[in-house]
Amino acid sequence: MAFIGSFPTQPGFQSVNFKMEHPIRSTRTQGGRTVRISTSTTLWAGTLRFPPMLLSEFLPIQGFLARVKGGLNEFDLVIPTISQSSQGYTDDATVALQPMGFTAGGQTSITVSSALANTTILNPGDVIRFPNHTKVYMVTNDTGVTTDSAGEAEIFFEPELITGVAPDSGSFIQLAEVPFRMTTTNVLQEMNYRTDGLIQYELDVGEVL
Repeated sequence: MAFIGSFPTQPGFQSVNFKMEHPIRSTRTQGGRTVRISTSTTLWAGTLRFPPMLLSEFLPIQGFLARVKGGLNEFDLVIPTISQSSQGYTDDATVALQPMGFTAGGQTSITVSSALANTTILNPGDVIRFPNHTKVYMVTNDTGVTTDSAGEAEIFFEPELITGVAPDSGSFIQLAEVPFRMTTTNVLQEMNYRTDGLIQYELDVGEVL
């Protein structure tokens, strides 16, 4: 498996069916109690639908899918609305959000510093990606992430960190146009070439680690 770049941004998606997959195993004891345990990290998936496209619009997508090879290779995908900052930020450097100290894998919170003091920078349900991660995490703070007078805050998120996060002076936590590391989930890709010259296509994707 290889990373082959970012999925084409044009002509853009018409709609998105976003999915959270929480694998669990459930067993029932002799006493009737149900025991549930998580078997792996939360993964994101989705079905993305394009509007009817001209041949010139679709061919770059078709060529990219040939490189994906039915799910063998992976790519970064910015998902409309989901990847965007609910606070309207369009550039990670505007907030300059960085980890403070080392946070070990398995944790679900991290202390951060920002260039913006006394500012709500993230809302519950926003997604972020740490500088050394391809995994995407979702913010779970009940009332959002608001910095104090020193520009510091604590972010709660799910799932647990798959690996540790350390400060990186040259990189910021991604919170605007956050890319998901994905691959296609279907070996067979169907493209509907209509007789009116337009092409219809929808893409099933799933997160990879």
